[in-house]
Amino acid sequence: MLLVGSCVGMITPIMPYIVEDLSLSTAQFGYVISAFGFAKLLGNIPSAILVERHGRKPYLVYSLLAVGAGTAGIGFAGALDQLLACRLAVGLGVAALSTSATLTITDISTPNNRASTMAPVMAAFAAGTALGPAVGGILADSIGVQNTFSMIGVAFLGNAVLNGTFLTETKSRVSRGGRLVYSEKDKEEEANETFWTACTTAVGQWQPLLKNRHVRNAIILNSCYWVSLSGAQMTLLPLFLTDPTLPFAMTAATLGKVYAGMSIVQVLGSQPLAILTDKIGKKPVIIAGSAIVGGSICLLTQCSTLETLAATLGLWSVGGVFLSTAPIAYVSDLVEEGERAQAIALLRTCGDVGLLVGATTTGMLADISSIEGAMAFSGGVLLTATSWYVASGRMGGNNNQKDAS
Repeated sequence: MLLVGSCVGMITPIMPYIVEDLSLSTAQFGYVISAFGFAKLLGNIPSAILVERHGRKPYLVYSLLAVGAGTAGIGFAGALDQLLACRLAVGLGVAALSTSATLTITDISTPNNRASTMAPVMAAFAAGTALGPAVGGILADSIGVQNTFSMIGVAFLGNAVLNGTFLTETKSRVSRGGRLVYSEKDKEEEANETFWTACTTAVGQWQPLLKNRHVRNAIILNSCYWVSLSGAQMTLLPLFLTDPTLPFAMTAATLGKVYAGMSIVQVLGSQPLAILTDKIGKKPVIIAGSAIVGGSICLLTQCSTLETLAATLGLWSVGGVFLSTAPIAYVSDLVEEGERAQAIALLRTCGDVGLLVGATTTGMLADISSIEGAMAFSGGVLLTATSWYVASGRMGGNNNQKDAS
C-alpha cells in the first residue's frame, strides 16, 4: 500500500496540467474525475463476487495491472475521450483493489480491533501519498508529464509482481500451499451459478442491509462525504491552487508539497485516531470527521494567505483521518460475517455514486458561478448531511442486535 499510495500521490499535482494541455473546462475536468467514480461504481459488485469466489490475492495483483495500464495511458491521451477511457480503466482496477484489500484486513481482524488493524494499512497508503505528490510535481517539472505517467504505470506493474510473489491468501477456506479449497457442494453451486445470477443475488442482499437504520444512515452520510470529497478535493482544490487568477497560483512542484503536507498529517494521525476510534466508538468519530471536513471546505474559500491555507488544509486532513477507517469498520461491525462483503460493496458503491455526482455537479457549478462558490457548496452538502445524521440518530430505537456506537 505504500507503493500504491506513492503512485496515486504522484498523479495529483499533474492533473491540472493535463487539463491545461487538453484545454478542458472545469466541467470537463469534473467528467474526468466522475469517469473514475463511474467505473468504480460498475466494478464494486463484480469485484465483491469475484473476490469472494476466487480469493483476495488474485485481485490484489490483477487490479494493479489495470491501474498501471490506465495510469500510463493518461500521459499519452490526446483528447477528452482517450482520457476518459484511461480513467475508466483505473476506476475498475481500484474497485477490485479496494475490495480485495479491505476484505483481507477484515479477514484477519475482529470488531474490537478492526479500526486499529486497518490503520497501519491506511497509514502506509497515506505515507505513500505524502511522498508521491512532491515527487510527482518535481518529475513533471523536470522530465515532463508523459514520462512521469509512464514511470507511474511501470511502478504499478512492479507492485503487482511483489503482491503476486509475497502475499498469502486470507480467505477462510484455505488449505495447503495457501490455495483456496472448496467442497464438492461449493464447486457444484459455483458451476450452476452464472455471473449474472451472482450479481442479482448480491444486489438482492442489499435490501435487508438497507433495512438496518444504522447501516442505511451511515451509507447516506458516507455518500455525501464522497460528494464533497470528489467535488472539493479531487476536482476544485488543484484548480483553485494553480489558477493564475486566484491568490496562490502554484506550480506542479508546489502543489505536490501541499498535498504531501496533507498526507503527512494523515500518516501521523492515523494510528492514534484509529485506537481512539476503537475505544470511543466509530459513530462519534464519523460525526466529528464529517463536521471537520465540511467546515474546512467552507473555510478554504476565505483563505488568502499561505498561513491560513496551511491551517485550513491541516484541519481538513485531520477530518479525513477520522473518516479513513471508521465508516468501513462501523458497517462491518453492524453485519454478520457472511454479509460483510456485500455490506462493504454497498458502502463503496453508494460512495462512488457520491463521487460521480459530486465531481460532475461541482465542475458544472464552477463553470456557471466560480470555483469558490462551488467549493462552498461542497462543504455545505457535507455539513447538512452531518446535521441530519446526528438528528436521525436521536430518533427511534436500535433496530440491530449489535452495538451501533
